[in-house]
Amino acid sequence: MKKLLIAFLALIVIGFFAFKSIPTVVNKYLNSNADRLISNMITRTSSFGEHEVTFGEILVNYDYSGTYLKIKNIRVTPSESLGKDMIAVNLTVDHVDLTGFKWFPFLFRNTITVDSALLDNIKIISSTPPWDSLFAEPRKPKKKTGKDYDLIKVKNFKLNDFSVEIKNNVYDSVRISLVNMDVNAKEFRLTKEDIENPKSLFEVEMIHGSIEKAQFHFDKFRQSTLVEDIVFDTKTKKMTFGYIGLHNKMDRYAYTALFPDRQSWIDISKTKMELAGVNFGNYFKNGIVEIDTLTANGLHLELFVDKRKKEDLKKRPQMIHQTMENLKQIIHIEHLFINDSYIKIEERPDNAAPRSAFLYFSDIDAHITNVSNFIERRGKNRMLEMDLSAKLMGEGPLTANVKFDLEKPDGRFTLKGTLGKIKLSSLNTMIEPEAKVGLKSGTINRLDFNILANDYDGSGELIIRYENLEVELLNKNYEADEKVLRKIGAYLANRIVIKSNNPNKKGEVQKGNVYFIRETHKSMFAYWWKLIFSGIKSTITGESMEEMKKKALEQKSSQSTSAATANNSTQKKKDPKASKKLERQEKKQERKNNREEKKAAKKDSTLTN
Repeated sequence: MKKLLIAFLALIVIGFFAFKSIPTVVNKYLNSNADRLISNMITRTSSFGEHEVTFGEILVNYDYSGTYLKIKNIRVTPSESLGKDMIAVNLTVDHVDLTGFKWFPFLFRNTITVDSALLDNIKIISSTPPWDSLFAEPRKPKKKTGKDYDLIKVKNFKLNDFSVEIKNNVYDSVRISLVNMDVNAKEFRLTKEDIENPKSLFEVEMIHGSIEKAQFHFDKFRQSTLVEDIVFDTKTKKMTFGYIGLHNKMDRYAYTALFPDRQSWIDISKTKMELAGVNFGNYFKNGIVEIDTLTANGLHLELFVDKRKKEDLKKRPQMIHQTMENLKQIIHIEHLFINDSYIKIEERPDNAAPRSAFLYFSDIDAHITNVSNFIERRGKNRMLEMDLSAKLMGEGPLTANVKFDLEKPDGRFTLKGTLGKIKLSSLNTMIEPEAKVGLKSGTINRLDFNILANDYDGSGELIIRYENLEVELLNKNYEADEKVLRKIGAYLANRIVIKSNNPNKKGEVQKGNVYFIRETHKSMFAYWWKLIFSGIKSTITGESMEEMKKKALEQKSSQSTSAATANNSTQKKKDPKASKKLERQEKKQERKNNREEKKAAKKDSTLTN
C-alpha cells in the first residue's frame, strides 16, 4: 500500500512538471518555426495566394489559455509567378498584437479564434486588372489559389491607421483610395460564406470608427468622388460625412468635347451629410441600406450641357419608378432632407450666341419620403413624395410637391407648385442666348401649376399672373439695338402675338393648358420643364388644349418618321435586299403612330378624372 502511494505521488509530480514544461517546449517550437507558421497562415487564404511574407520580429508566448503573438514589420509582396490578370497586393504592417489565439480550432476546425487583436499602421497598395474583367458575369476564375478560413472570430478588435490604394494595372492610376481608418469593434465574425457572398461583409456586435478620406475614380479616371471625415457608430446608429464631392478633373468644354454625342458635365461640392437610424447589421450581413433619416446640408451642384453636340436619340433615361425598380442595391430611406442647397443649370445653345445660358436655384430645402425599393420595409406605402422650397435666380420663391407612384407600370406622378414674385428680366440669362429674344420688362406676380403625368405624356392646368410683359429682339451679337426693323418686330410681338398682362384690363385671368408628350431620350427634369413651359406658352398665346395635342402628336409623328427614315436609309445602303422588310417596318410604325393618336385622345378624359 505504501509503495502504491509513493508511485501515485511520483506520477503526480511527474505530471505536474510535464504540465509546466509543455508550454516551454511548445514555445520553443513555435518561436523556432514562427516565420514559416505565420507565413502559411497568411498565404493559405485566397486573397494572398501566390504572395510572399517577411517579418522584422516575431514573439510567441503560449500557455494553456491561448497564445500571445506579437509581430513587427510585416511585408506581403506578390511572387514572380503571379499572373498579370490576378490581383496583386503589397501590404505593410508596423505591428500586430494577438492575445488568446486558440490552436485547436485552427488545427482541426479551420478557424481563427482570438480574444483580442490590435493592428497598427497598415498600408495596402493593390494592383488589379480593369474592373470590367473582374466583375463580368459569369465570373470564372482561372485558378484558385489558397483556402479561406471557415471562420475568423475576434472578441475585441482594434485597427489603427489603415490605408488602402487600389490601382488599375493597365493605366497605373489610383481607382480607390482610403486614408487613415481607425476602428474599434467587439464580437467580430467573418465566415467563409461572407467571403463568397458579394452582398455580405461580416457580423459585429459593436463597431465605432472613423476615416479621414476616401476617394473613388471612374469614367476612365476623368471623374472622382471625394468623401472626408467619416464617422460611424453602431451604438448610436449614426454615420456622418464632413465633406462629399463629385468632381470632374477636366473643364466643362474640354470634357464634353471628348464625346461625339451630347454628354453632361457635373460637379458636386460643399455637401455635409448625416445618417440617423442606420441598420448597420442589415448592411454588413445582407448588403441592404436601411436608414431612418438622411440629412444633406449645403449641397452645391453645377450641371453643364453643350447643345451643339448631337443628341443620342437612343438614350432612355429612366423615370423614378424604373430607377428604383432596376436599382441593384436594395435601399430604404424613410426621410431624406436637403437643406440650404444650390443648383445651377448651364447650357451652351446650338446657335451663334457668344455666351452660354444658365439659371439657378438657391436656398433649396427639400423633404423626400419613402425612397425605397425594399418592399418588406416600405410595406403598402407605394408613394415617393417630395416637398420642396427654393428661390429661382435668388429672387422668386418656389414651392413644389411631387408624388411618384412606385408600383404603377406607367410611372404616374403628380407635380404641383407655386412660383412667387420675380422680375422677368432675371430670366434673360437663360432666354437671351437660347431664343435671341430678351425680356425687356415685366413681372411674374404668381405662377401656379397642377399636373398629372406618366412616362408617356402629361396634362393639367397652369395659371400665371404677370404684368407689363414686353420683349425685344436681339441683333446678331445677341444685344439690343435701335434698328427700325427689330423695333417694328418687337412692337408687333408685344401688341399682337403675346398678351402683356394677365389678368387683363377687365380683371379676367387667362388659364394656361398643360400638355406635352414625353421625349423619351431626355431626362425627367427636362420633361418637367417642358410640361410647365407648355402651360406658360398657352397662357401667353391663347393656344387651346386641342391645338396643343394636335401639334404634339404631329411633332412626335414627324420625329418618329424622321428617325425611322434615317435608320432605314442607313440599313438599305448596307443591305439592299432588306428594302421590303424595311417597308413593312415603316407601315408598322405608321400603324403605331395612329394608335398613339387614339390613345392620346383618350388620355385627357382619364387624366381629368
